[in-house]
Amino acid sequence: MKQETFDNQTLNHFTVVTGACPSRAGARSVFRFPFSVLPILGLCSLLLATGCQKEEAAQQADTRPRVRVCALTPGLTFEDVAVVQGSIRTKYTAAVASRLPGTIDEVLADEGDTVKAGQPLFQVDRVNLENQVAIAKDDQAVARAAKAEAEAAQAEAEAAHAKAETDAARYRRLYNDSRSVTKDAWEKAELQLRSAAASLARAKAAVATADAKILQADTALRIAEKNLSDSRGLAPFDGIITQKLQDRGDYVDAGTPIFTMDDPRVHELCLTLTADRYADVAVGKTLVNADFGQELPVTYKSPTINPMTRTFELRAVTKPDPAVAPGLLCGTRIVFARRQGFGLPAGAVAKRGGREVAFVVADDGTVASVEVKKGATAGAMVEVLNPEAFQGKRVVAEGMLLLNVGDAVVPVE
Repeated sequence: MKQETFDNQTLNHFTVVTGACPSRAGARSVFRFPFSVLPILGLCSLLLATGCQKEEAAQQADTRPRVRVCALTPGLTFEDVAVVQGSIRTKYTAAVASRLPGTIDEVLADEGDTVKAGQPLFQVDRVNLENQVAIAKDDQAVARAAKAEAEAAQAEAEAAHAKAETDAARYRRLYNDSRSVTKDAWEKAELQLRSAAASLARAKAAVATADAKILQADTALRIAEKNLSDSRGLAPFDGIITQKLQDRGDYVDAGTPIFTMDDPRVHELCLTLTADRYADVAVGKTLVNADFGQELPVTYKSPTINPMTRTFELRAVTKPDPAVAPGLLCGTRIVFARRQGFGLPAGAVAKRGGREVAFVVADDGTVASVEVKKGATAGAMVEVLNPEAFQGKRVVAEGMLLLNVGDAVVPVE
């Protein structure tokens, strides 16, 4: 305490500067008092000093650690996920091959061209196949003309046979009834009938032969026309030519690819998972979160597990995006399940004695251990599958690794 100079005129006040209590924060205070309160002021100063000393002693005596506590958090969203790398490829791709052996006459597209479904891309052996069609048409015309002649001959034979049949019947009746004709005349009529019948049979056979030749000519023409049609390679769908594998003048066998093409409008995200996740994946329900910002349902799950790698394939059709191109590698999160649940901060759970546990503060301020049945994670929160064990409890939120069961603590909300 420091005393200052008295007021020379009134001498009825004095000024005191007091220091702050060591245990309290604050600056010095300046007071002016009348002489009449001096005894009271001394008593107050004594009580203040005594209180500060008791507070300091109490603080020095309480050595319990102060720990932050929290309650179980309801209504959190948790996901069962796997993080894998995927790749983008086109859903529809095709190799456009020659269906016939021969020499490529024309190449009608090039790499990078955009083509429409049904658009011609190349032609194989066109001149030779067009000649075959022309020959087949000529053969068909000849066969039809031959049938027309055979049918005309059959008509004449039928007429001759009808006349011969009538004559033979008349001669037979005249001879038998009245002997008005000779037996030789009757037998001659019968001989003419047999000859007409033989001619009719030959005419009918000629018509049947002509029919067979027409059928053969028609078949040959259909084959020739189909070969000519097959000699043109057509785009199977709207897309882009990605490769030209053969060129004009090259001889190719049936089945030799000439072009490859993709449909750039539809891409697939392709993933590989380990066999232990096979039962967790459902087509149309399991979701894939790609790092290019799309959440996609699984559209394909391989029906079998690869026995060598113990893996299986998933696919998901992507949404149109100019930034998503075939060959792109991307990170993905496969969401097997999504649910609401209870959670604790990840720092509140640790392994002790082979078990996952959390510390709770009892009513007497001591720490007790409670087993945690962990589920999924959501950010910094851990899913608790046995929430009933923590209802209404104060859980140590952090620093539990510095504590032991039975330690006394000061909980801080």
